[in-house]
Amino acid sequence: MEVNEQYGDEVRIIGIPGQATLSAMEHFVFQNGADGFPHLPDVDGAIWEQFGVTEHRVYIAINDDGTATRAEYGGLEDAVQALLADG
Repeated sequence: MEVNEQYGDEVRIIGIPGQATLSAMEHFVFQNGADGFPHLPDVDGAIWEQFGVTEHRVYIAINDDGTATRAEYGGLEDAVQALLADG
């Protein structure tokens, strides 16, 4: 994925697909071309709940000090740029 190639030296991108079965999540990742970075399936929704995520296309940046910054909607590249600008 281009975003990971462009920002991989500055940030670590990890997808956390949720709200589906493992096979459905794997299919979603492959179909959307998001297989260029690692994913941590959240079958029971515990990770999404911890960060208050209720829908897809929410991006959470966690800084070295543990501070979480949230961005919603839009493309992943726009979200990564906004989160880097804030961080």
